[in-house]
Amino acid sequence: MTIPLPSATELTALATALDAAPHEERLAWMRSLGKRELMALYEAAEGGGVDIDQFHAGPGEVLINYGQNSLPLFNQFQKRVVVNGEQVQGYNHQSMAWLTGPGHFVLRVSPDVEGEVWFDYTGIPVAEFDDFPALAPNDSGLSRFVYAGMIDIVRRVSREVTIGAALKKGKMTGDYFALCRTRRGAE
Repeated sequence: MTIPLPSATELTALATALDAAPHEERLAWMRSLGKRELMALYEAAEGGGVDIDQFHAGPGEVLINYGQNSLPLFNQFQKRVVVNGEQVQGYNHQSMAWLTGPGHFVLRVSPDVEGEVWFDYTGIPVAEFDDFPALAPNDSGLSRFVYAGMIDIVRRVSREVTIGAALKKGKMTGDYFALCRTRRGAE
């Protein structure tokens, strides 16, 4: 089965194809998307209805959400997410973390749009998680150029795939990213 491009199909047909595809095929499809297709996917997914449970596997268990963004360089990453106590938190696992920092975030239900989730970088989680890098502020050092004042707004595409856009200091940046989580129980 070939997964169609977002600009060439409706969201329902795309979600069906993504859900039927094996994980590796979904990842390859996601990695093939450029900025135009990521933007089309974000627009098509409006009102898709995602909740925080899409991004974690349960208390103390890390779920990896593989990512592809629209930036010209360093566009592959992972958002690793865990329920740590009362908070769902995560960080960006990527090749430039030594320079930009881990980009810790907290997941929240969007207060603006029902069915969207925010990966909120405007603060940091309240508690360390042993398998994650040490907590570091997102508004100091080189991290401030990447993560300070940022919220990723995320929408559902399919059971395993979501799409997001970056909001920084209250303004959309024009940067998009797709996430493909590892299937629970299949890692």
